Amino acid sequence: MSTATPHEESFFQDRRRLFGGLCQDFTDRLNEIIRKRRKASLALAGGTTPGTLYEALSNVPIKWEKISLTVTDERWVSPEDPASNEYLVRDLLMKRRAAGATFVPFKTNHAKASGGAAVVEKRLTPIMPFDICLLGMGPDGHIASLIPGAVGYSAAVDPSGTKKVGGIHAPGAAGSPERMTLTIPGILSSRRIVLLFRGQDKLTVYQEAKSGEGSSPIRELLLQRKVPVHAFWAP
Repeated sequence: MSTATPHEESFFQDRRRLFGGLCQDFTDRLNEIIRKRRKASLALAGGTTPGTLYEALSNVPIKWEKISLTVTDERWVSPEDPASNEYLVRDLLMKRRAAGATFVPFKTNHAKASGGAAVVEKRLTPIMPFDICLLGMGPDGHIASLIPGAVGYSAAVDPSGTKKVGGIHAPGAAGSPERMTLTIPGILSSRRIVLLFRGQDKLTVYQEAKSGEGSSPIRELLLQRKVPVHAFWAP
């Protein structure tokens, strides 16, 4: 009998339904996780797409004081810089009812992200495996800061690797070329992965990856059966 982990899809007609459905999904699951294990942890995506979700979740009556938050990747800039994913999470999510959540940062004082990788992995160990890892997706199928062609990419996407985070240098990447990211083993150190994306172009990339085409990180994520992936999409 197969023990393969099934992946799921929830496709919506519009943005409003997408974020309403996703907010309800997070609320139900977090309440259940806290009821069972008394604590929960989330790794959260940066970028513009999840902002609406974070705003909605910030006022949801969950026991936020029992929840630890971190990011899936970080631009190597000050946490006060609007380009920082930490800034995004603190600004949009960690307010109102969610102000009591604990945040575990990626940014260190090291000049390069690779120099801080061991420190960040030690910080994250107590909250892993993540109960939910929320990922966005780039037009090229990249997730977190696993950007094809970047320095550090090959090591970070190696499923047999042991490091959960790694430094990435991607010349031309928006915000900062220097990044810290969860590796593929780090992303798979989750009980559940949620993939949030919008638009027809990204849906095409997703469907191609799902059928095994190409070599993007999203392909490897969808082909693995260790951790369930739930895709949420709207036009």
